[in-house]
Amino acid sequence: MRADKSWIGDQAFGEDAGALVTVTYKSHQDALLFVRSALTDDNGVGLLQGPKSSGKTTILRRLSEQLPRETAVALIDGTRIKPRELLSRMLAQFGYETSLESNEELIKMMSVFAMQQTRTWQPPILIVDNVDRMYPSALGVLNTLAQLEIQERFAMRIIVSGGEALNSLIESRGMASLASRSVGSFVISPLSLREALIYLHARLGACGVNNADTVFPVDVCDRLYQQSGGWPGLMNQFAREAIGRAAQFPLRLSDTEAKKEVEEEPAPELPVLGASQATSPLPPRLIVTRDGETLMECTLTDKKTLLGRSDFADIVIEDDFISKMHAVFLLYADALVLLDLNSANGTTVNSVRVGSTILKDNDIVSLGNHRLKVENAPPISDEIAKLLKSADTVKMKNLIDMRRLKARKRLKAANKSTQRG
Repeated sequence: MRADKSWIGDQAFGEDAGALVTVTYKSHQDALLFVRSALTDDNGVGLLQGPKSSGKTTILRRLSEQLPRETAVALIDGTRIKPRELLSRMLAQFGYETSLESNEELIKMMSVFAMQQTRTWQPPILIVDNVDRMYPSALGVLNTLAQLEIQERFAMRIIVSGGEALNSLIESRGMASLASRSVGSFVISPLSLREALIYLHARLGACGVNNADTVFPVDVCDRLYQQSGGWPGLMNQFAREAIGRAAQFPLRLSDTEAKKEVEEEPAPELPVLGASQATSPLPPRLIVTRDGETLMECTLTDKKTLLGRSDFADIVIEDDFISKMHAVFLLYADALVLLDLNSANGTTVNSVRVGSTILKDNDIVSLGNHRLKVENAPPISDEIAKLLKSADTVKMKNLIDMRRLKARKRLKAANKSTQRG
């Protein structure tokens, strides 16, 4: 029984279930009609918007499958993708394997291909999922591709998907070409209660359950709908977990609730650097400008983010006065640290040249002809606040020493607790 339950859960609602069955509902059907219509428009750019579990990827896959076989189409996941990878994947899906190294050569090759296709009235189609998770440098390439024209016709059709911030991202000044070509955006809605029942039963039926009520009675379907808010991705997750918890079929309402584990008395919290400070609700962000014009906005979520002119950098800025690997941002819970990587022209913060420093909200970092405004910097602990008055080299040395001291104190406290036990 346990094996049967596991198989049904995986086949009907697991990560690979989409290969077995795709259940569409009205909002998905409308979204598919919208993106297909966008491709036939003269501007040829459509935006698909919805949260992570809304089924954007499913819609885009269906779109690519429904296009005529002779259509040149590339479907790319934009998550953390960089320019070279983006261009190489596109060309590979268009049937071109290349060993070209520079972005300029890859863009030129992509441009030639797109223009050749457009001359024959068959412009290639680029579909980018999770465009809001791309590196800014890759977004810049996407904007460049959106500018390609031949005989007063755009040389590429483009469909992109993203979350709630998609419209504001596309409308930013760094994406002007893509924004000007957009025929609008479609916002995906969740399933209705009735659609959720049909959705759950259809998935069960696809893996051989003849009477879906023998697995998910109506009241269980209602509960799964309430838990997921009607989003299909979340509904899959909760349905699979409920099947895993059930002792038998049909499921009961109690199977839809995760069992609460017996709570143990929490261990004493060890002191952490900056623990007294509230955590910033938003990740740090850099607003990159040149001559007063905003070029891009970069959110810092990784512990280390490289900035420079090289394509291997996480944030790529084209500026002759910026080194290939110019600087690095180090993100801690209680500090955002900037380190200059021995750049040729140096780095300044608030008009003062620095080798390393701790950044605060509204600090202005100057690199060549570009300016980076810091927003949402982590709140600074009292200990670090004292370091801000020190010279940079002393400051960073003290920061490292402080972290080592805190680690030793935590270890000492843990040993004492063990000995007392």
